[in-house]
Amino acid sequence: MPLPQAILGDAENVLVKAEGNSIRFSVSWVLHDDDTSVVTSDGHTISSSKYDSSVGLADEQARFLTEEMQCKGVEYKYQIIIGNTGISRYGLIEKLSLQKSGSTPVTWKATLQFIAGDVVSIEN
Repeated sequence: MPLPQAILGDAENVLVKAEGNSIRFSVSWVLHDDDTSVVTSDGHTISSSKYDSSVGLADEQARFLTEEMQCKGVEYKYQIIIGNTGISRYGLIEKLSLQKSGSTPVTWKATLQFIAGDVVSIEN
C-alpha cells in the first residue's frame, strides 16, 4: 500500500506492507457444567467477587467469556496454550462467538479466533 497520496505520484510514496506473516488459531469447544471453577485469577484481570469465586456452570462460563474475553484495546494481550501440545503463543483475540441450543439439556458451543503476534502499543 503506497502512502501518502502525493502530487509527484510514486516518487514520494512510502510503501507499507499491510499484510504480514500470520498464524491464527480457531478453537471450538462445548461448555459444560463443572464442579469447580474453570477460571483462575492472576490478581489483575478477574474479580472473584463479581463471579462469587466460581465460574463453573455453563451459563457462568458463557457470561465470563462475553464480559472478560473481549479485546477492548491494544493494551490487552493474551496467551493461548493448546492443551498438552506444547503450542503456546501471545497475541490478540480476534473473535469470540457463543451459540446456545437445545432446551434440556441446554448446550453452549464456544468458538475463539486468536491471532498470534507481539502486541505493540504506545503508552503515555
